[in-house]
Order: sequence, then structure tokens, then C-alpha cells
Amino acid sequence: MKMKSLLVAACCLPLGLMAQKGYTIHGKIGSLDAPAKAYLSYMDGDIKFEDSATLKKGSFTFKGKLHSPVHAEIALRHDTAAAKEYLSFFLENSTITITARDSVYHAIVKGSATEDDNKALFALQKPYRKVGDSIMAVYWKRSVQERKDSIWLSTIRPVMEANENGYNAVSRAFIVSHPDSYAALVAFRSFELGYNFNPDTAEAKLAKFSASLRESSLGQKYVAMITTGKKTNTGVMAQDFSQSDTTGKIIKLSDFRGKYVLVDFWASWCKPCRAENPNLVKAYNKFKDKNFTILGVSLDDEKTQRAWTAAVQKDGLPWTQVSELKGFEGNAAKLYGITAIPSNFLIDPTGKIIAKNLRGEALEKKLEELSL
Repeated sequence: MKMKSLLVAACCLPLGLMAQKGYTIHGKIGSLDAPAKAYLSYMDGDIKFEDSATLKKGSFTFKGKLHSPVHAEIALRHDTAAAKEYLSFFLENSTITITARDSVYHAIVKGSATEDDNKALFALQKPYRKVGDSIMAVYWKRSVQERKDSIWLSTIRPVMEANENGYNAVSRAFIVSHPDSYAALVAFRSFELGYNFNPDTAEAKLAKFSASLRESSLGQKYVAMITTGKKTNTGVMAQDFSQSDTTGKIIKLSDFRGKYVLVDFWASWCKPCRAENPNLVKAYNKFKDKNFTILGVSLDDEKTQRAWTAAVQKDGLPWTQVSELKGFEGNAAKLYGITAIPSNFLIDPTGKIIAKNLRGEALEKKLEELSL
């Protein structure tokens, strides 16, 4: 009976609603003619899509079908010698118009609810962006010495923190109030899946999105990130891995069982990593005789292999260094969900993760708390 009821209900729907509609883009950029050309590109899941159309009296059309909304780009070339102009927007299965008098830079996009939502979010963020830009403009106008002035910094930091808190608050409120919006799902990553995110909190918030968004390609990527986050959260056992050190010897994380070990993901080309290395050296020298060591995991690749070994020498890093020379595509990087560096995990003698991303003096403080 239930199945029959569903079939009857479906028969009452207009044919256009029973089948998933695709998208149609109607573009009108002035009165440009051939050889002017428009190029459409986007990623639908893991598939890259590209198309092109020649303009006729300024008009062009693109048609297709998406699994879910995507961030798309239209590039316009006025003639074969001209540089391309670009327009980024959210594309979805609907009829969309893109119009401008002369340049795609000034185009107005209509017909995409996702694009409208994204503009609404940007409007909420705009006042905070403006304040932030003003602060940075003042900062960069000061001399290098003036930027270090502790009195000036102490007055500007509260303003910056309040502005950032306001920016985050309006953005998170938008995300919560738009559970059916793909634009909100895109924004979710920046505010809930950023550096050092809490996987349990992120999972609960992701669950509030509609089922269709959670099951989209992007939603499933978030699910994977959260799953990895849970496997690398504090309180869980660290996942073992093996890599070659600078001499080619295979080193396993489990080889360090019985010691406190900081697994430090870094790379020779990463400036924040290099800036952090003196702090690691200081902590290492202070606690190396107290059952503590460091395992450096480089995300350099084959092209920067020499730079990696040179950086180890230049920065005076005496602990074990390993690398697969595959950058972020290395197995260990994927295993630990590394999307930004420096990142680190402090593991206790039993192999349990007890802290993450200890920067600056935080590592020394944590080791002192452990009474090492």
C-alpha cells in the first residue's frame, strides 16, 4: 500500500519535477561577436568539466546537468590575442542569466539560489572584512620596528579579536540558519573544519544539514575528514606508519613506543614550519634526556628532497627525520588528515595521542605538566 501511494503521488507531479532538471546558462556580454569566446569550467565531484561557446551579438549558451551545485568559472576572451577575463559563481540545475555591458568582470548573475545565498553571506561578512582591511592597511604603513611596538599591538589586538569574533559569529549563524544551502555547506569547511578542528563538534553540526547536502560529493568529503579527525583525536591510539629516513632506513612510529614522541609534520618550503623549528629544538634539548624525542615527517617531494635535507642541517634538527617525498599525498599525511602544516601530535609511551598542534611555548608547557 505504501509503495502504491508513492507511485500515485509521483504520477500527480508535473513531468518536469519527476526528472532532475539540468542547468542552462544564458550569457549576454555587450555585442561581442566571433572570435570572442566564453569558456565554462567546474569540478562535479572528482570530474572536471570544460566547455566553450562562441559569442554571437554578445550572446552565448551553456547546458548540462549537475549532481549538486558547484563553484564554476566562466572565462571570456574578446579575441584570440586578448587576455581572458574571469567570473566565478555558483552553478546549479536551474536557468541562469549572466549579463554585462562590456566585461564579464561586471557581470550580474541571476537564477542561482546558491549564488544568492553566497552573496547574502558575503554581505553579512562585509563590515568585518572592511574593518580588518583597515587595520591591516595601518599595519603595513608602519615601519618594521613600529609593527613590533608592544604598546600599539596591545591596543590593536582587542579590536582585531572582537572583529574576528563578530565575523565568525555572523558566518556561523548563517550556516546554522541555511541547512539546505550549498553555499552554507561550502562555508562550513572554513568555520568548522579548519586547523585543529574538533571532529565530534563538527559531526554534530554537519548532521543539521539536509540529507541531500550531506550525501553530496562535498558533504561526503567532510564526512571523510571528520572520520579521519576522530582517528587522530586526543585520547585515541596513534596509527602506525613507516617511512624512510634521510639515509634510506625504514623507520616506524611504533619504534618509539615507550617514549613521549612528538610527530611533527613539516616541509623545507613551509615558512611557518621553519619559524617553529627553533622552539622544537629548545624543547628537544630540554627534555631529550627525560624520555622525550621528536619524529620529523617531511611533506617535501622528490623535487625538494635536497632542500629538505639541507633544511635539517641548517635548522639544526638532531632528531629522526623521515619522508615519503610525496608531499600531502603521502600515506602518513593522509592517515593523519594533514591539510596544513606545521601540524604535530604528542604521543605518550603507550602510543596514545595526548595533545595536538603544540606551537611556541605550548610544547614545553605540556611536557612540564607531564613532569618529565
